[in-house]
Amino acid sequence: METNRPIEKIGEISMDQIISSIQEIRNQQIEELKKEPILLAFLEHYYDTLMISDVKKQFLLKDLSELKNSPLDLSHYSSLITHMKETKTTTIAGSHKLFLSELQNIFQKYISKR
Repeated sequence: METNRPIEKIGEISMDQIISSIQEIRNQQIEELKKEPILLAFLEHYYDTLMISDVKKQFLLKDLSELKNSPLDLSHYSSLITHMKETKTTTIAGSHKLFLSELQNIFQKYISKR
């Protein structure tokens, strides 16, 4: 599921480039999670859950699609945006903690608490 690209440094980097880069990686991660084998591996790794009901899965996939189609939450990603601006880079690992925390907000609605 992880999308890693070589670090790309450029002279000056615009906020639009940074935001676009973050959104592109986030959307790639979401598209990967929408594939059932990847989704089940993610659930097992992060939630010790081997399966969820078909109804929950459909709602989860719907929420993932809505997240993908939503604008980037700039306040959530502000520290990453600042870091990318300071280091003049437009690349980031798909496993960055901010991507995971955004996904956590969705997944926790569908995972039974033990």
